[in-house]
Amino acid sequence: MEETSRIARSKVRRVHALAAPIGLALVLVLGGCGDGSLSDGLIPTITTQGGDDGASAPEETAPPETAPPDTAPPETAPPETAPPETAPPETAPQPEGEEDSGLNGRNLLLLALLVAGVLAILAVVRGMSSSRKPASGPDPQSSRMADLLSGCRWVHDQGSMEILRTSDPAQLGRAWQVTGARIVELEGWAGSLAIESTEPARATALQDLGRAASGLRSALESDVSLRADPGMVDRDDLVRASAQTVQQRRMDLDVALANPALGAR
Repeated sequence: MEETSRIARSKVRRVHALAAPIGLALVLVLGGCGDGSLSDGLIPTITTQGGDDGASAPEETAPPETAPPDTAPPETAPPETAPPETAPPETAPQPEGEEDSGLNGRNLLLLALLVAGVLAILAVVRGMSSSRKPASGPDPQSSRMADLLSGCRWVHDQGSMEILRTSDPAQLGRAWQVTGARIVELEGWAGSLAIESTEPARATALQDLGRAASGLRSALESDVSLRADPGMVDRDDLVRASAQTVQQRRMDLDVALANPALGAR
C-alpha cells in the first residue's frame, strides 16, 4: 500500500515537472502569434530544478532603459498689442461774448488810426499856414547880430587902440594876434548875416560893416609890420603916416556901426 502511494506521488511530481515547460511553450506560441515576432530579450527563461522541491521561480530581468526624446520648447511669440486709440480733444466753441469783444477791439484800433491820421493832417496844414505868415516874434539873427556889433565895438575901442599904444615888440606881436584873429572872425559873421538877411537895407549895412572891419585889419597889420622892422627906427614919418591910416579906418568902422539898419528889432 505504501508502495502504491509512493508511486502515485512520483507520478504527480513528474506531471508537475512537465507542466512548467508545456506552459512556457504555450506562452511562447501565443506570444508569437500575437506579435508576429519572438524577442529573446523580452521572455524570461524558466529553469527547473530536479528533486523534490518542484519547479524553480524565473529569473528577474530589468526592463531596458530608454532615454526620453529631445523635444525643443515651443516658441511663443510676444502678444501683439495695438496702440490705444486716442480721440482728438474736443474744443469748446467760443462764446458769443468773446467774438463781440474782438470786433470791438478792431473797431477801436481803426478809430484810433483814423483819429491819428486826422491829427497829422491838421498838424501839416497848420505848419503850412504858419510858414506863410511873416514872423511876428524877434528876429532870429538878433543874437548873432548882437555878438557881431559888440565884437566890432571892442575892436574899435580896445583892440586897435592897444596896438597903437604898444611900443614893445613882444607885446605888440601878442596884441596883434588877438585883435587880428578877432577881426577875421567878425568879417565872417558879417558876410553870413548879409546873405541870410531878408531885408536889403540890413544886408547892405552888414556888407559895409564887413568891409570896414577888413580895412581896419589891413591898416593894423601894416602898422605892426612897419614898427617891428628894425630898419624903420629912424623913419618916424612913415610910422606916423601908418598910425593916421589906422585912425581913419577906425573912423570908418565907427560909421558902419552907427548905421540904423543894423539895429535890433
